[in-house]
Amino acid sequence: MLTTEIKSQINKLWDKFWSGGISNPLTAIEQISYLLFMRRLDELDLKEMKKAEFTGEPYTSIFSGTYKVPNTAEELDADNLRWGHFKQMEGGE
Repeated sequence: MLTTEIKSQINKLWDKFWSGGISNPLTAIEQISYLLFMRRLDELDLKEMKKAEFTGEPYTSIFSGTYKVPNTAEELDADNLRWGHFKQMEGGE
């Protein structure tokens, strides 16, 4: 069951998608699912990093190194692909 607070957050998110030009509900759900996936991936990676630091075991983050953008020569710092980084980005970035 959805609480009033969750309904309000969903409506705000829907309004942002709508004002950004995404009017198809399936596309909006797809984008929300992607964002939730990226958030969880970042959370799990941070948890594993802390665990490795505590135990002294080696751990290589999935966000370490660089990421080559497909079909281009552009490379990005993989750490910039974390949820914690792009949740603060403006819509046009």
